[in-house]
Amino acid sequence: MRRPLVLPYSFVLLLVGACATGHEVARKGRQLILGMDASTLQDCAGIPTRTKQLDPRTELYSYENHYEHTGGVQITLPIIGGGFSAGGSGSYCHAIVRIVDGKVVGVNYTGDNDEMIGRDGVCAPIFRGCLRAHEKTPEAHTANRAS
Repeated sequence: MRRPLVLPYSFVLLLVGACATGHEVARKGRQLILGMDASTLQDCAGIPTRTKQLDPRTELYSYENHYEHTGGVQITLPIIGGGFSAGGSGSYCHAIVRIVDGKVVGVNYTGDNDEMIGRDGVCAPIFRGCLRAHEKTPEAHTANRAS
């Protein structure tokens, strides 16, 4: 008589359920940094790739993430124009952060940044360090947001 494989299947479901999707990480990262001061943002996300001073009070930070391998299936048939991709994800993300009076007031994700499942998933690594730092010491980040 065969024994049911309940334990291995339960373990797999637990692992899958515990994993946050790229979309979810990108969404949480965006929410976390709103209200954060610019120096704390740079502590957790790093130095921006580019900056632009719009006026004496407003600055834009640009963070970029490029994927070399986007996954999915590349099929090339002998047709004009090459082939096509199926089931792949985006290849780059630009996170544009608006800073007013030293505080983050807005974040926009741009670029070819959707994953096969979910929007903005390619952007997840940009603010993942901020999420991890917040998990370790949440009071440090919320204290900076309140001032």
